[in-house]
Amino acid sequence: MFKKNELLRAAGEKVAMTPEQLQEYLKCKRNIFHFAKYFTITAEDGIHPIKLRGYQQRLLKAIITKVPGKNNRIIMMGRQSGKTTIATLYITWYALFHPAKVIAILANKAAQADEIMFRIQAAYTDLPMWLQKGIIKWNQSEFILENKTRVFSAASSSSSIRGKTVDLELVDEFAHLDDKSAEAFMASVFPTQISRSDAMLLLISTPKGFNHFYDIWNKAKLNRNTFIPCKVQWWEIDGRDEKFKEMIVRNYGIKHFNQEYACLTGDQKITVKDDYGKVITAPIKEIFDYMAEEKALQNK
Repeated sequence: MFKKNELLRAAGEKVAMTPEQLQEYLKCKRNIFHFAKYFTITAEDGIHPIKLRGYQQRLLKAIITKVPGKNNRIIMMGRQSGKTTIATLYITWYALFHPAKVIAILANKAAQADEIMFRIQAAYTDLPMWLQKGIIKWNQSEFILENKTRVFSAASSSSSIRGKTVDLELVDEFAHLDDKSAEAFMASVFPTQISRSDAMLLLISTPKGFNHFYDIWNKAKLNRNTFIPCKVQWWEIDGRDEKFKEMIVRNYGIKHFNQEYACLTGDQKITVKDDYGKVITAPIKEIFDYMAEEKALQNK
């Protein structure tokens, strides 16, 4: 028991395991999908083990699959699509079965990062004692396991990880950092990865225009960086159909839907009509550049 918390195993605490539990432990260590049987989430109907949807299984496979020269992942998902759930599942499993690692949970604001940490800690508390590691330290922004793995949360600024050697970094809503902060952050990240050949940077976000997130995403699709791109379409989420789309468009407009839910990117084709009635079908980025040129000509 860690500091009178009966749901947490303390460092040095011995827990007897039956042969069946030992087999389960080994299965969980080898297979994150088996481990998911013990991972709980909080939903509208209470706390229950996660039921992985098809797109969630696809994301997990993309995260855990080893690809030479492709340690990093960039995941594009719409609003309220459960993107944090997959990250928390992976981080919990990784922390348990990978000793002496450092894991950073980063977000635009420290409070947002602490919320992700809270979800991880809640799920960890629900694990059976025989599946847990003993706790050395445990607070709202950090915990350290008996296997010497440390997990901490912070705002996604360059100072949050500067000078630290980090094995796994989750950055939530990376697209919503301003360009200057994102540039400084990325400049501080890659030196930490040089010392760890298997270090991973995991970017998860909804898109926001043609900024730093789009640049990394586009290069990943063209196989020009160390990221593997993954995207979840809005209709893959339970309960999202044409009626859902119509409701969002009616309430917030098509632009809001395209960015926040459909996650349209610069390489996707759309059809628009310019101020002169000319109909254009082309990738979004080309149309954006064309309209910028037209506006520049008008202002001369």
